[in-house]
Amino acid sequence: MPSSIVRGATGQPGPVAYPSGITTGIFNELNFVIPDYISGIIDKYGNSSYALVKEILGASVVEETNTQTNTYSHFEAGRPFGSGLVSANVTGVTAGATISITFKSTQSYNDGAAGTQSPFLNNQTIKIRSNGRKARLQNINRTVAGAFTADLVPMGNYALITGTTGTTLNALEGLETFGNQLAGEASDSQGTQQKKMYRYDNTATVLRASTKSSDLAGMNKTQIDFGGGNFYEPALAIKTMNENMLMNIEDAVIEGVPSSNISGTVGTVGVLVDVAARGSEVDYVAQQFAVGDFQNLTNVLDANGGPREYHFLQDLIQRQDINNLLFGIYKNGAISYGSVGGNAELAVSYGFSGFSTDTFDFHFFRYKGFTAQAVFGYVPTQGDYRANFGLAVPQGMVQDAKNATRPYMQFVYQQNPDITAGQRIYSWDLGYTKATKTTIAENKYEQICYVGSRTIAAEQFAILKGIQS
Repeated sequence: MPSSIVRGATGQPGPVAYPSGITTGIFNELNFVIPDYISGIIDKYGNSSYALVKEILGASVVEETNTQTNTYSHFEAGRPFGSGLVSANVTGVTAGATISITFKSTQSYNDGAAGTQSPFLNNQTIKIRSNGRKARLQNINRTVAGAFTADLVPMGNYALITGTTGTTLNALEGLETFGNQLAGEASDSQGTQQKKMYRYDNTATVLRASTKSSDLAGMNKTQIDFGGGNFYEPALAIKTMNENMLMNIEDAVIEGVPSSNISGTVGTVGVLVDVAARGSEVDYVAQQFAVGDFQNLTNVLDANGGPREYHFLQDLIQRQDINNLLFGIYKNGAISYGSVGGNAELAVSYGFSGFSTDTFDFHFFRYKGFTAQAVFGYVPTQGDYRANFGLAVPQGMVQDAKNATRPYMQFVYQQNPDITAGQRIYSWDLGYTKATKTTIAENKYEQICYVGSRTIAAEQFAILKGIQS
């Protein structure tokens, strides 16, 4: 029986769905990302998958802890020093005079609107942000949640006011805490100041893919012409199935998978959902990106203690915007490529470009997952929630407050106790020509994984978003 040649169109609406399956063989090479094979994987799958980049760089983990709810956790510690704001003006302040203040909620409390925890203790040294003048805090009263009161005693012959002139300590004035800097030789034990510990839970969602191979089509060795030569269908199917799984994993980890309205399922939070809730966002006028916009971003990253290196995932519109308006001023240079594989040559292979400014190194990555045109083959006309959109992902390792060192952003694959240890994506087959025989003359190939995200120190991430003026 002669072979047949199949030629398909490109673009919208995308892949063809085969309810009865197509002929294919499957070998899951995504579990075997080892240095000797990295170049081959890049050649095969290209540089469009950020999930593959993170896998190559070792930013994924198989969680050994198993729970019935697919839950895994990590721990973070808060800042070592506290601060608060004054809730209302204090007037008539004179040099050397003690004043009474009320702390503003929610900014002066580390548990939000409830206002039952505060970083302030008796005998602490307090610094006024507007002028640097110091005071001793005493007589703190915690009776009213969200409205603790305290007395401030000036430590010098000056007035505890905002600025250097006048007689008022203004509402919203910043008060910064330090230890007891005037303990004296006869000092006694005082209250304890400790970083607040935070536990963050997430869940792994279940992703699955299947394909079937009939014996007749397998014997025909149906060929596919997809440019550059003819290949037997199994070779194409291996690549296509793994590309689909990569995209599936990547979207689940980056965007999240809601599940509250689908009974009997477990979703996962997603990096962008975490960053939107606990991280930062810097907005600019779309298609008018300027140097000042990038400086706003670096100010936010610096204030939140961000590391030196960042991956910057961007949709194509934002990528073009920054190329046009920023690179003419900041020339590429002084880049450390440690977070993209070790050197400039590999960084280019992975699809990164970057520059250094304001003590930060940014490695830009055109992320196709934000762009409908590139992935799905159509132009949105009713709005696009990821147009002019970017995500700054800190690089390097950070200490879990409990017991581990982890990447800031991690692909977490939960270990199913019935699946081979260490497998991120589990593949198996059964059927007509397999050891696990069936009476039907076809083979079935299956993939499944349990995956979620871990976002550590979300405040050091940042969303860069272009908005319409």
